Amino acid sequence: MRIAVIGGGVSGITFAINRKRNHPEDEIFVFEHSDKILKKVLATGNGKCNIANTGEIDKVYNSSIALEILNKYDYNYQNRFLDSLNIKTKLVGDLSYPISESAVTVRNAYLKEVERLGIKVVTDTTITDYQHRDNVYIIKVDKEYLVDRIVFAIGGKSSPKLGSDGSLFPLLKKHGYQVKEFNPALCPIYTKEKTKILDGTRVKAKATLVCEDKILFEESGEVLFKEHGLSGIVIFNLSRIIAQNTSRKYVILLDLLPDVDIEELYKFSKKHDKETLLNSYLHPNIAKYLSDRSDYVNSIKMLEFKFDKLYGFENSQISVGGILLNEVNNDLMSKKEKGIYFAGEMLDVDAPCGGYNLMWAIGSALYISDKLK
Repeated sequence: MRIAVIGGGVSGITFAINRKRNHPEDEIFVFEHSDKILKKVLATGNGKCNIANTGEIDKVYNSSIALEILNKYDYNYQNRFLDSLNIKTKLVGDLSYPISESAVTVRNAYLKEVERLGIKVVTDTTITDYQHRDNVYIIKVDKEYLVDRIVFAIGGKSSPKLGSDGSLFPLLKKHGYQVKEFNPALCPIYTKEKTKILDGTRVKAKATLVCEDKILFEESGEVLFKEHGLSGIVIFNLSRIIAQNTSRKYVILLDLLPDVDIEELYKFSKKHDKETLLNSYLHPNIAKYLSDRSDYVNSIKMLEFKFDKLYGFENSQISVGGILLNEVNNDLMSKKEKGIYFAGEMLDVDAPCGGYNLMWAIGSALYISDKLK
C-alpha cells in the first residue's frame, strides 16, 4: 500500500513510524510544507517537551471520541512506543518529560527512526489538490503522486512559524468538509484594564472565569501579568474556554491570596493602615496597583479583569477548532472520502496544558496506523 501523510508534525511522523514498523511492505510519503519536519515539538513544554500526563482524562478533552481512543492508547501504551524509540521519560507529578529535559532529544529520536525505516520525506512542498480516480488518490504538488490512502495531520493554526498555519483548510473546505473556525488557545489574554505597572509580576492565585453571572472555570496556579493583560498556566487553560466563543463578555476574577481568609485581612486592616496591609501581604507592584482603591481588601480576594481579546496564533500553544467530528467515523476515516484519515490537532479536539494535547496527537496517530485498511 502507498500512503501519503500530509504534515510532518509529531502526529504525522508517529503514524508513519508505527505503520511502517507494522507493515514494512507499505511505501509511506510524508509531505511537509516547511523546510523541516517536527519543528513544533521543539517548543513543547518550553523546550523540555511535556509529552504526556498520567492524570485522569475523563473530563479533560472536549470530545468523547478522543476519550475513547485515549482510554485504549493511554499513557502506558504511548510510553511503550516512546521507549521503543529510545525516548526515556520521567514523571514530575503527573507530567511526563524526557529524562534529558530536552525536546531536541525527542525530535532526534524520531528522525533517526524515520531514516532507519526508509520513510520518504518531502519538505518545502505545498499540496494544491488531491483527486480520487481509478481507486487511487492523485496528490498534486510540484508533480503528481499516486497513493492508496491519505492521512492528514496538518495541525491547527497555532505557532505558524513552526509549520501549523492552517493553509490547507481552504482545500479541505473545497472538498466539502465542515470546519469550525480556529481561535488561538492556551495563550495570554488582553484585558480592558491597563496592566503595564504589573508587567512581569508573577503570583500564585486562584483564577475564576465568569460570564453572565455563571462560573465557567476555576483553577489555582501561577498568573503572570503582562504589559497588556494576563498570562501563566491558569490563564492559558482559561483561554481555552474563551476560545470557544470570543464574542461573549467574560470577567476574570483573581484571588491573589487563596491561602488567606478574607476575615484575616479585615482583622489586620482594623489595626493597620492600607499601605501596611498591602505591603505586608502582596508583591510591591500589586500593592502599588491597588493603592488607590477604597475596597482594597475585597480586591485582594476578587481582583476583576474584563476580557478584551486573545493573543494571536503566534503566541498560542494550540488552536481551538478544526474538522468537525461528525465528518469522521469512529476510526477517524472521512465519511465523505474512503481512505482519507484525519489525525491530531486538525480535528476539533483540544485539552488544557499538561501534555494532553501531545497525547492526543500521538494517540490518534497510533490508532489510525492500526485501523487503516
